[in-house]
Amino acid sequence: AIEQAPVPSSGNVTILGDITVTGSLRATALRSQALTVDGSMSVTHAVTAESLVTNKVDATVLEASTISSPSGVVHVTGRIATSDVSADNVTATSFLQNDVRQWAMIHHDDFEENAHGWSTEHISSCDGQDHHLAGHCKDVGGEVTKTYKDLPKHSHVRIQARYHFFDSWEGETAYAKIGDRFVWTDTNDVRGIEGKSVCGGDHVDSRMSVPIDVTLRHS
Repeated sequence: AIEQAPVPSSGNVTILGDITVTGSLRATALRSQALTVDGSMSVTHAVTAESLVTNKVDATVLEASTISSPSGVVHVTGRIATSDVSADNVTATSFLQNDVRQWAMIHHDDFEENAHGWSTEHISSCDGQDHHLAGHCKDVGGEVTKTYKDLPKHSHVRIQARYHFFDSWEGETAYAKIGDRFVWTDTNDVRGIEGKSVCGGDHVDSRMSVPIDVTLRHS
């Protein structure tokens, strides 16, 4: 006699209680108030849940009102599209805004405490709060320099800074360089100008906090 295995029939199965599967379970749709998977779960379409707790999620698209981690750290590999982000700290290799890659800040010097790594240790302040490098009557030899090492892989660099034209300027030129390349220049002349001295000596300070914003190819 030849016995033939029954052919699985399509339809719905309702279980009022618990079910334990030690092997594998395949279904077109699975609905449950609580689902615990000790191993792994593969879903080809979508998972919808009020709460999902897992050690790792691999997904093409993940939509959630809240993503949290017991350790306080959430690692995401790939792209994040969101209308709002609220976090104490966000670290990423890059961000996209309107499909445009945004700059990642690698170094920031505010000179509020020191001038670490610069060719001079002199810092000054006009109001006791906002500090700047060098300053009035600080001899720095005409230039201040710093070398930034161990930069991550990149194709461009962007340098942003503020320059204060303190005291007596009579047509001299200020400049910024990256390596041996001049990337920014500006001049100032206070002769014949009436105004106020806001910092340093008695000369008119007509140009304070002049912005520097330079972008160039670099690798």
